Amino acid sequence: MAHTIKSLITPALLREIQEFWFLNSTPEACVISPQENVQRWFMGGEALDRECVEKFLPTLEALRKTGVTSGTEILDAVEPTEPCDWMSLLILLDQIPRNCYRGASSSVVFDEFDPLARDVARAAIEQGLPDRNPEMRWQFAFRSWFYMPLMHSEDLIDHEQALDGFRRAVTDVESLAGEHDASPGNEHHARALRVVRGDVEAALKMAKTNLDFEQMHYDIIKKFGRYPHRNKALGREATAEEKDYLENGGHTFG
Repeated sequence: MAHTIKSLITPALLREIQEFWFLNSTPEACVISPQENVQRWFMGGEALDRECVEKFLPTLEALRKTGVTSGTEILDAVEPTEPCDWMSLLILLDQIPRNCYRGASSSVVFDEFDPLARDVARAAIEQGLPDRNPEMRWQFAFRSWFYMPLMHSEDLIDHEQALDGFRRAVTDVESLAGEHDASPGNEHHARALRVVRGDVEAALKMAKTNLDFEQMHYDIIKKFGRYPHRNKALGREATAEEKDYLENGGHTFG
C-alpha cells in the first residue's frame, strides 16, 4: 500500500496542487489572500468543481482503492518534509474532495477523506508547522488550511483546537499591525510586516473572519453534536430540532 500511495502523491503532484490552488500567487498574496482567490475557493461553483474533477479526481479515486484508512499511513508513505508539501497534502485530502464529490456522493468526503485530513492536520499542528514555522506562520493564506480539517470535524475537541489556532493568527496579525521593530527576524516576518502595515484593516478582517467562521462551526457542533446538513448524505435520521434548524435557514457549511 505504501508504495502505491507514494506513487500517487508525488512531490510533483503536491507542487501542482499549490500552483493550482493559489494561482501562482505572489509572496505578498500569500500573506493576505486576494479577494478573488477567496471567492474562487469558497464560491467557485461548477467551474472550480470541473477543474478539480479533471485534475485530481483520478488521484482521489486511486487513493480510495488502496484501502488507506489513516492519515498516518499516508504520511509514512509520502514523507513530506517541506511545509508547503504538508499544506498541499491537506488541500488534497480536505478541500479538493469537497469539489469532486457533491450531493449524494458527499458521504465519500465525510466518511473517507475527512478522517485522513484530520490525522494529517493533527500531526502538522503537533509539529508546530502552522504556528511556529516562519514560512507558514507569516503567510496567513497558507496557515489557515492547517485548521480547516478541524473545522470540518464533528468532534468538539477539534473545534476547540481550531479556535485556538485561529485566535493565535489574529494575535499575530494584531502584533504585526502594532509592531515598532524595524528589523524583523526573517524574510517571511519582514514581508508580513510590510503587507499587514500596508492595509491593516484588510489584514485584521481576514484573520477575524477566519475566526468568526470557525466560531460558527463550533456553535453548530456544540448545539447538535454534528452537522445537521450532512444527515441525508450519511443516512442519519434528523432530529426534530435539526429539521427545524435547517428549515429555518440554518447553516449548511462544514
